[in-house]
Amino acid sequence: MKTTKISEYRKLSIYGFQVTENSHNFYALLEFDVTNLRKKLREGRLNGESGSLFSFLLKAIGRCLTLYPEFNSMIDLKKISTFDEVDISVPIEIVKNDKVLNKQLVIRNINEKSINEIDMEIATSKKVVGAEKTYIASSFYQRLITSLPNFIIRPLFRLLISNHKMVQELSGTTFVTNVSMFSNVPGFIIPYIGKPKSCSFAIGSVSKKPVVKNSEIVIREIINITAIFNHDMIDGAPAARFINQLRFFIESNFKELI
Repeated sequence: MKTTKISEYRKLSIYGFQVTENSHNFYALLEFDVTNLRKKLREGRLNGESGSLFSFLLKAIGRCLTLYPEFNSMIDLKKISTFDEVDISVPIEIVKNDKVLNKQLVIRNINEKSINEIDMEIATSKKVVGAEKTYIASSFYQRLITSLPNFIIRPLFRLLISNHKMVQELSGTTFVTNVSMFSNVPGFIIPYIGKPKSCSFAIGSVSKKPVVKNSEIVIREIINITAIFNHDMIDGAPAARFINQLRFFIESNFKELI
C-alpha cells in the first residue's frame, strides 16, 4: 500500500463539498440530436468560422440562462441574488511535472463571446501552469487555510457562500463539466451542485443511435446531457421550459449561436 499526502487544493474541495451538501436537487437526464449541429460545426471549422461542440453547448446554456434569469441566480434562507452577467465555471486539467492537476476556469460574460473565442480561452487556460484552482490562487493561503481546524474552516466557508457576489467572482454563476473529453462511453454523469447555485450540467459523449424521425427509423448522433436543478429555487415547470429552450438551440436554431 502506498500512502501520499493530500494536497491543499484537494482539502479545499472537500471542505467546500461538506459545507454545500444537502441541497434539495432534482435531475434531468437528457438526449439531444446533434447530427445537424455537428455537420454545421465541421463545415465551419474547415473555413475557420466556428469552434467545438463543447463551446457551442456552453454558449447555448449561457443564452438560456439569460432568457431565464432565475436559473442564473443564487439562494439562501435570507435572499435570492440574480446576476446580469453569465459566468460559467468549467473544470480544466493541466499537466505539471508529469502530474495531472485540476483547475477551475470561469468564462466571464459568455454571451458576449463567440464559440471560437470560448475555445481559445479554454485552450489558453490549459497552457497556464500555476495555481491549480482559481478559488484561492495563492498556494500560501491554501496552506494557511487548510492548516486551520475543521470547526473554524466550516464557518468560514458558510460565511463565504452566503456572499453571493463573492461566489460569482470565485466560481461563476453556474457549473458545466465536459466528461466527453475523457471518455466516449455512452451514458449519463450526475454532476455535483451545491448551494447556493440554482443549476449545473454535465456534457456526456456523442454516440450514434436509431431514432424515429418523420415516422422512419434513422441513425442519428445523440449527445447525453445531465442537468441538476436546485429545488429550493427552481420548480418542475420552469425547468421544463429551460430544457425545451436548450433543445431548440441545439437541434433547430443552432445557426443563431454559431
